[in-house]
Amino acid sequence: MDVRVSGEPRPLPGGIDVTAYRIVQEALTNALKHGNTTKAEVTVRYADHSLRVEVLNSGPSVLTSDGSAPPGGPAGARASVPADGAGRGLLGLRERVAVYGGDLDARRRLGGGYRVRARIPLDRP
Repeated sequence: MDVRVSGEPRPLPGGIDVTAYRIVQEALTNALKHGNTTKAEVTVRYADHSLRVEVLNSGPSVLTSDGSAPPGGPAGARASVPADGAGRGLLGLRERVAVYGGDLDARRRLGGGYRVRARIPLDRP
C-alpha cells in the first residue's frame, strides 16, 4: 500500500479527522473483502479550503467502456458489490461527509479496481 500526503498538514476538527479515517478504513476493508486487490493507494490532500481523501485499489477489470460487465462477468462476492458505490458502509460515509458539506464518490474503475474519493470543506460558515 502506498500512502501520500500533500499540502501542509494541519490539525483538523475532531469530526472531520474521524471521518477521513473512516473513509480510508472502509475503502481498504472493501478492497480486501470484495476485490481481488493487489495494490492500494491512499492520498490525503490538505487543500486551502478542504481536505481531500482518495483511495484507489487495483483488481481485475470489471467493466467495459460502456459500463456493462465483461463476458463471464464478475463472480462470487464481487457480483454483490454495487457498481455505483451504494453499499451500506459507503452510504453511511456519504451521510457522514455530507454533515460537513462535503461529497463522496465511490465507483469501479474502467481499468480495474475501485476508487473512493471525498472532499470535505474545512471553512464551512
